Amino acid sequence: MSSDKPVVIVGAGGHGKVLLDICRVSGVQIAGYLDADPSLPPYLHGVPILGTDDMLGDQSFVATHAFVLGVGDTAIRCRLSVCFEQADATLATLVHPSAVISEPASIGGGSTIHAGAIVNIDVKIGTHCVVNTGASVDHDCILSDGVQIGPGATLAGGVTCQRNVFVGTGASILPNVTIGKDSIVGGGSSVAKDVPKDVTVYGVPARIVRPAG
Repeated sequence: MSSDKPVVIVGAGGHGKVLLDICRVSGVQIAGYLDADPSLPPYLHGVPILGTDDMLGDQSFVATHAFVLGVGDTAIRCRLSVCFEQADATLATLVHPSAVISEPASIGGGSTIHAGAIVNIDVKIGTHCVVNTGASVDHDCILSDGVQIGPGATLAGGVTCQRNVFVGTGASILPNVTIGKDSIVGGGSSVAKDVPKDVTVYGVPARIVRPAG
């Protein structure tokens, strides 16, 4: 945890609930959720819905809390990360106690490392990244800001994921491969060569199924 301030999870869907669980098992104080969905109950698993992300414009609220993204949609995550930056918000970095993190690895603000994940030696993780349940990120990998690694995905040594890359559940990426920014690796795929920016690849071996533009 990167701050002693109580944590606000922005987004109360499935991803946000997983972050709630990480906070609880880690002993992190939780203030509540921000979410604009009017169908949500006032409390979710005993934690209050404090309001919408409009509250990021309240300077006194922002100053007394730390924030973490609880949404999976990349476009929404990008918008909210800009809101955090503009509000000069403190970012909460959450690590599940069952995750294995090498001491020389670095993890940026607002990133979350989930249950059973492995982050190996000399890995560099940017801001607002997700290493999801049971994922493995091996030595010398670089995850730029906004990268999401899905449950059970495996990154071999020296893999680079550029900004806002999404690696789907159970995908595997071979050593020293680079995934270009804003690209998506479909679940279960095996990536053996570099992937250009802003495309979707899928299959074994992975091939481009959505070209750039």
